[in-house]
Amino acid sequence: MPSSADIENKIHTFHDVEDIVNAMKAYAGVTVRKTEDIVPNLREYEKNVLSAMADVTVHFPDISLLKRNGGKKILVAFGSSQGLCGPYNEKMADAVAEVPEKDVLFVIGRRLAASLELRHIAYDHYTESLLSVNGIQSALNKITSQIMNIYRKQEFYNLTFIFTYMYEKKAEISVERILPPDLESIISQGSFKKEPFTYLRADAIFTRVLEEFLYISLYRCHVESLRSENWYRLRSMDGASETLKKHIGELGSLQKYVRQEEITEEMLEILGSGMFYR
Repeated sequence: MPSSADIENKIHTFHDVEDIVNAMKAYAGVTVRKTEDIVPNLREYEKNVLSAMADVTVHFPDISLLKRNGGKKILVAFGSSQGLCGPYNEKMADAVAEVPEKDVLFVIGRRLAASLELRHIAYDHYTESLLSVNGIQSALNKITSQIMNIYRKQEFYNLTFIFTYMYEKKAEISVERILPPDLESIISQGSFKKEPFTYLRADAIFTRVLEEFLYISLYRCHVESLRSENWYRLRSMDGASETLKKHIGELGSLQKYVRQEEITEEMLEILGSGMFYR
């Protein structure tokens, strides 16, 4: 049986780990709250950009980018590079495996890439996931440029994002087609009677709006994924915190019992040695 001093050292170690877990919980909680404030605004802006794209196609129906038939598909999967977020990446890898056709696969997140490799799923492009909201803008420039360069090739037509989002305090996986955009439903809802007055060519306007739509869609999916990842991490840290408290309580009870045994043994040694009678 360990001594009371050994048990006390273990208790101190568990308290140190508990402090780390509490710090991670606080950081995850801050990230979740930040993303909760950002997501609604991003969704609204994305709708406005999509509406502008629909406006262009109504008044300039000869836009060639929407006239492709068939073509290859690009899939972008959003995972995480950091651990301690439970089954977040495993569920995402299962969802990617269920997508029937993916000619080009972009993977975001080291942990997701590792999960796909275990399932023998090959990917074409890889990038690290984000640690906070502050790093999104710099990371988007590179991946947006890569996707647009591939999408401009005539053989590519469909761009799909697969990511995790929060809905009614639950994490759900979404497989969302980004390009070609669903403009028909927007056109049927709105009225586009006046032709916009512009000196720019229609295809130049459409290309710029298309890039903006891709950019803001990537931005939204990054934020949605970051929010979901930290929601998973917060749940894992809550479980770890409860387990640590349980172990600390058990060790505290064991320490009291062992200390009592040590005191009893010391008293018996004193009595046995005759020191008490002297």
